[in-house]
Amino acid sequence: MNSEWKTTACPYDCPCACSMLARVNGGNIELRVNPANRQCSFICAKGRRFIKRIDDPRRLLHPLLRRGADWVKISWDEALGLWAEKISAAVKDCGPLSVMSFASAGSMTFSKQLIPAFYAALGGFTKTKGTLCSSIGSAGLKESTCGFGVPYVPLEDISTARGLLFWGRNSRHTQPQMAPCLAALRRGGGETACVEVRLSATAAQSDRFWRISPGGDWALAAWLCRRLVDDKRDCRGWRARVINHEEFLPALHNADMEGLLAQAGLSEETAEEICRWLLSHYPVVHIPAYGAQRYLHGDMQFRWIFALAVLCGGFEEARAGLSFSKDEGALFPEGLFEESSNIRRFGVTTWPAELLKAEPPVRVLNILCANPAQQSPDSRLIEKALAAVDFKVCSEVFMTRTAELCDLVLPASIFLEEEDWIGGYGHSYISRNERVAAPRGDRPLPRRRYRRRDAGPAVTKQAEQRIFSQMGRMISGDARLREVSRNLYLWDEPCYWKLSGSRARLPETTPLPLKIPAGHLRLVTVHSELYINGQNIDAPASCMEPIVNLPEKFCLERKIAAGDRVRVLSANGAELTMRAAIDRSLGGDTAWAMQGLPGLNRLTSAYEAPGRGAPYAECFITIEKT
Repeated sequence: MNSEWKTTACPYDCPCACSMLARVNGGNIELRVNPANRQCSFICAKGRRFIKRIDDPRRLLHPLLRRGADWVKISWDEALGLWAEKISAAVKDCGPLSVMSFASAGSMTFSKQLIPAFYAALGGFTKTKGTLCSSIGSAGLKESTCGFGVPYVPLEDISTARGLLFWGRNSRHTQPQMAPCLAALRRGGGETACVEVRLSATAAQSDRFWRISPGGDWALAAWLCRRLVDDKRDCRGWRARVINHEEFLPALHNADMEGLLAQAGLSEETAEEICRWLLSHYPVVHIPAYGAQRYLHGDMQFRWIFALAVLCGGFEEARAGLSFSKDEGALFPEGLFEESSNIRRFGVTTWPAELLKAEPPVRVLNILCANPAQQSPDSRLIEKALAAVDFKVCSEVFMTRTAELCDLVLPASIFLEEEDWIGGYGHSYISRNERVAAPRGDRPLPRRRYRRRDAGPAVTKQAEQRIFSQMGRMISGDARLREVSRNLYLWDEPCYWKLSGSRARLPETTPLPLKIPAGHLRLVTVHSELYINGQNIDAPASCMEPIVNLPEKFCLERKIAAGDRVRVLSANGAELTMRAAIDRSLGGDTAWAMQGLPGLNRLTSAYEAPGRGAPYAECFITIEKT
């Protein structure tokens, strides 16, 4: 018998947050697009794979406790009791800051934002600050918008623009639901163009493609700003909206135009071509990439691209503005719970080093919605930090590399087995996800106590449900929302570029010249269309082979052929054996690999960056043929 179709949405860390309808049909789960979400027209391969995850034989179904080199299946009663004892002892001996929660974006549903409420009941805790994905660029944009936040242009507006300029964004792999928008733009006579370090899938499908040096986007944007001002082709009213135009203009006029082009890796002829394209396709939406901000100067990358959007007329015509992303949790209710004032924050990339020298020490660590041993920079240091923690608990669907390094592993549910809420950072829909299938494996008892009373106020399943229900009532009762179909809501979100009160602060400095150590290549990592953020245990085996893509001239000089095994040695002392591939679209000092490959982040370093983000592209390698 078929069950009724229920509303749900994909929880991946992806701008699309695809709205879906799901049901159980003869014991099998079926998914289809929810037609009420006008910005979702298909379900990608990543989303469809959730069906197989439900009953994947590798899925974790029972709590597992490490005993020596073995894993032993235990009950939820034993698992939660042991966890409570460890927390109780840590709080008693070292205080609440000795308990740490590491949560990332493995699932973007709203319930994950309730986690601080339970740790706050201890009297405080340790957590991380920043994100691996967008913190650096977002920090620059928040400063540029005078605190408004990250600017966003709705897809329906982009589809009617005359041009769209991707600053490295490979939307075909990272935001596939943009495809109908791009098709509509072209039908209206517009063009798409791409400034990229390589010929990505999106660049290959664009009307124009210009190769740029990694991290040189800001320099091209600054050069274009200067040309617009010098030629009096900048929009008329931008100075009235910029609070520091008197400081910005001298910084612009003092810039070395030849030096800017050298930083961008572009000839003057190519830069002039880009400038002519911008002027002839007004309005042009500027869409920077997540990869474009993964440098130590990533905030300035975005600040200068933002400045170009302002001079191109973003305040006069929103379709000439910059669109990065939006706050997917903007409608998460404020004041839902009282957060503790006693919170210690480590950087999202630097936490292993901070943990190793922390006082009080971290005694108990809970990792959820994350696989830092594979996803985060400098995985060698992460392994060292985890080894220094007395008791580590990981909530996971599969036995990931991080789970393998923990002491207790708790099986996590999949979104099709949950009731929850979710927003998106690529559209303005909010979904109330319904439970489609019964959770697999063992489940904790309904009123299980998560912590002992002497560790702080006890948090029961009943209390958890109460705060979750309160969250649901507050969201569904939000006057800004209108229900467009059952459990799918839409809100008329404020657009920064259209608000009369919006003000901008443009950059007054330029980054220091970028340098690559002699004899090295800069290694950049890119997203796959087959998995996201290293969640690739169930991805096709063909995309898991460790491949490093190298410039053609580089390979010719070293007699490296496609398919050769090479040693990739990082400036941080790590190395990895990979297979070589030749990419003729690369500049001579650049290499790239697919993010999420096992062992790849041994090569990267955990630097402190603006916004506490992750500057993955600050990775320099040499290559030796084996």
